Amino acid sequence: MAPTDDYRGEFDPTWSLDRLSRSALARLCREYMMVAMFHDRALMPHVAMTAGQAATIRQADSEWMGASPVYTRRNKRNLGIVGDGVGEVFKSFQFDIGAPHHFLDFHFELVDHDRGFFWLPFCGAHDYLRQISDNDPDLVTNMCHHMEDRTFDATLAVTNPRARAIPVHRPPKPDEFSGDHCRWEVRVVDAGDASLARPGEPSLDIVSTSRAATFEFGLGEPEEAGGLTDYAGEFRPALRLEDLGHAVLVRQAKEFALDIHLLMRAAYYSVDELIGIDALDDIAPQHRAAIAPPLVERLRAALGIEGDDMTAIGKMLQVDPHLVDDYLRYHVEVEDKAHGRIWFEGSDGLHDDICRSPLSWLHEPETPGFDAIVSAVNPRARVRPLDPTAAAPTAVLAWELEIDPAAEPTPQHWAAEMAGGGGITGFDLTERPGPTPAVR
Repeated sequence: MAPTDDYRGEFDPTWSLDRLSRSALARLCREYMMVAMFHDRALMPHVAMTAGQAATIRQADSEWMGASPVYTRRNKRNLGIVGDGVGEVFKSFQFDIGAPHHFLDFHFELVDHDRGFFWLPFCGAHDYLRQISDNDPDLVTNMCHHMEDRTFDATLAVTNPRARAIPVHRPPKPDEFSGDHCRWEVRVVDAGDASLARPGEPSLDIVSTSRAATFEFGLGEPEEAGGLTDYAGEFRPALRLEDLGHAVLVRQAKEFALDIHLLMRAAYYSVDELIGIDALDDIAPQHRAAIAPPLVERLRAALGIEGDDMTAIGKMLQVDPHLVDDYLRYHVEVEDKAHGRIWFEGSDGLHDDICRSPLSWLHEPETPGFDAIVSAVNPRARVRPLDPTAAAPTAVLAWELEIDPAAEPTPQHWAAEMAGGGGITGFDLTERPGPTPAVR
């Protein structure tokens, strides 16, 4: 079967990512990267309301410093990126979920092994914060200074502990401005430079010991010809995900989903440690509920998933990045337009319990986490725990899926509008050769 550009038509219980074409996979990779933006928009309001605005800085530092070194190392290994120069730093940025392509429009200039520059003609994260805060200089400084200085350097340190990101200019900026949102120099500094002193991050120590941190995705056979089989060669400032080969893109889509998982795992650990276990019990289900509506809307558009019946729900569960392929083994069945089921087999993802993660809620029968995706497709759909033996001999967890026309619609979470606001839900992630357009 030739790869397709979408997932229109009938539901296929055996569907997998390798059914998609290279162009569709590249688009899906960008969609998965964008989930990092939904994540923080959905989480930080709860952190601020529970522990105060100042806590959001500590939270951001902890989650990104706890995850980005882990997934940066993973991406470098997957893609064959070796070396300790600025070119290798920039390669890692090109595969960082914190910099979704186009929405954070990174441009690069590599000067030599020890020096280079990157700049953003458009930054969706900064643009959004300007909108919702009326360009409040304190909030913009929180993000563009306090939350970036430590997290940038933590990511760079994976490639070279002596690499530093040095701002040339950055926000706050006037209400009306032209030119780049920010510009940074990356430099490998002398071993005696005082700027090398950086505190560690406890969340990194924990997340690094998770099964997710060391889980390996296999590289399958390509179903479509062409494209790079690795990124071991020269740094390509204008690299597009479309430049990668089919099998590499299949693995990269899974990797980006796991990278989001690592970020959310670090975030949940940080809430547990910095705010409290009871707080996360309340925040985590709301966090997922706020992410689901904009995520479903974007994945529908990217993959051509239409309708709100069980076929649409089944397809959406198959592409939900929170249910990371291979790391988590699960199956979806569609019985008719209103009924289906999902079940999970034993896997690394189910038993990765070094700290709480989004998958921890799979052990909460009434609110397993994926129920947010189900109700975002159809607010009258419900999930109900099912005896695993009724689903499959190998199942260890199972749920029935049902659309009940008489059920009261599940209301959309109040933070969903914030998570998908500022134009992010409709932002154009199709590949384009020209400059990044403004948010619509």
